[in-house]
Amino acid sequence: MDAFFQSAASWIKSVSDFLETSWNQPHAPEFLGLAALSLALFVAVRKIRAHFRPIKLFDNRVGVVEVSRKALDELVQSVCYSMGALNRPDVKIFMRRGRLCMCVSLKLESGQKLTDASAEIQTALTSAFREHLGVEKLGRIDVRVLGFKGLIYKPTTKFLPPVRENDDDADIILSEKSPVFDSVDDSKKEDFEKK
Repeated sequence: MDAFFQSAASWIKSVSDFLETSWNQPHAPEFLGLAALSLALFVAVRKIRAHFRPIKLFDNRVGVVEVSRKALDELVQSVCYSMGALNRPDVKIFMRRGRLCMCVSLKLESGQKLTDASAEIQTALTSAFREHLGVEKLGRIDVRVLGFKGLIYKPTTKFLPPVRENDDDADIILSEKSPVFDSVDDSKKEDFEKK
């Protein structure tokens, strides 16, 4: 065991000596910065290309079946709209351990139970991917609710001023005794009558 630690220590010392010697060379920081920038650019290009690459769903005896991410996104959106989504769902589709996984972010109508709505969306997405695309290896379907739209409770009465019982005028809204005109500035009314 001591031999292993001694060899590891000697290897670490030789690497550190090499890095120190390299760093002391002229223009070493510029070259190392350029190498780091090239590596970051290479990784970014690979990520971008992987994002736009179609997803391989399965192999058959004739060849490979791939579907574009846009087509999968449209299928998820149509299912979500049919289930009551109120905005365009944000869909992230990816492969993990050979299984198709997705994360769907959307807004729901107020008054829906979150557990029922998410279970319905997950069930509908599972059946749509199995029926329309023949995908059997489905992974996680995560539903992220971004918000709710609409009123939970609708008001039972309208927000109108109360009607006075002793008002004999036929048109209550235009009557001078109506509370609608009680809050209006009377100075403008007097200027209008003088003209």
